[in-house]
Amino acid sequence: MPDPIHGQDIFFSQVDRYNMCFLLQEGIERYGHRIHAFCFMSNHVHLLIQVGEVPLSKIMQNLAFRFSQKVNQRYRRQGRLFQGRFRSILIKEEVYFTRLLRYMHMNPVRANITDRPENYPWSSHNVYLYRNAMSWITTEYGLFKFGKTKEDAILHYAAYGLEEEPSAELEELRNDFKDGQVLGDDDFLEVVRSRNAIKVDRSLPLEVIIQAVCEILDIHKELVILPGKSSKGSFARAIVSMLAIKEGKIPIESIALSMNRDASTISSLVSRFKTKYNNLLETQNEIARVRQRAFEIERVEEPITQLSPH
Repeated sequence: MPDPIHGQDIFFSQVDRYNMCFLLQEGIERYGHRIHAFCFMSNHVHLLIQVGEVPLSKIMQNLAFRFSQKVNQRYRRQGRLFQGRFRSILIKEEVYFTRLLRYMHMNPVRANITDRPENYPWSSHNVYLYRNAMSWITTEYGLFKFGKTKEDAILHYAAYGLEEEPSAELEELRNDFKDGQVLGDDDFLEVVRSRNAIKVDRSLPLEVIIQAVCEILDIHKELVILPGKSSKGSFARAIVSMLAIKEGKIPIESIALSMNRDASTISSLVSRFKTKYNNLLETQNEIARVRQRAFEIERVEEPITQLSPH
């Protein structure tokens, strides 16, 4: 978030925090990014964001403007609530993602607000522990780094979150948070420079998505695209269709034609799949693996996770 003016509080009641949650959820629906973690402190907000097509600057400016409007209306005040630009860093996620999860969720403990992160209600820590439900927080990706089953992932995440943060690690993160930096090795820095110089088309072809699904699910292509009612084929078609719509920007009519079905059938399939599997960690992990494999096949780089800390 942008800095509060003169370090003043931005939350004056629980209602303000609920309003921030509402605006974050609404922003996801509007702009299509993901929020992997959050922590609300009295005068700043930490967000672990994975952006899509919409720039982070637009997302954060809209959030700051709309939140300020709500606060001003509620307390009959005028003027800006924030000043300057939000602070952000780009991260090499395989190295820094889990560190940032712990750093953010332990923020209230380091500030002596509570003795344990699970006792603080205004962070995503309890969402990762499945003690609190917030549909707008994406936990599957982060939990997958701690275990292949939901139970193992939660157990190992909980243990990791309570480990004492190494002083060198804390110092590195704090230093990079001051002005907005890039966290990563020389190869990652070169990738960032290249992405800033050349806009990469991240759309995935349908054939690449089908190939990735077949590899990860160990299924023959014919079972996916030819007529038939096998449950395994239906499961694979649903994943192909979801990724084709989201990552390939492919019209549903084209997807249906390629799999010898009509558009209404594919639309219903995706809808049923989301209802049944959207909260199942194992299935979400499979989808994440398919997506990663598709980008590997296409040699298109993954979107870079971005953090907007104070």
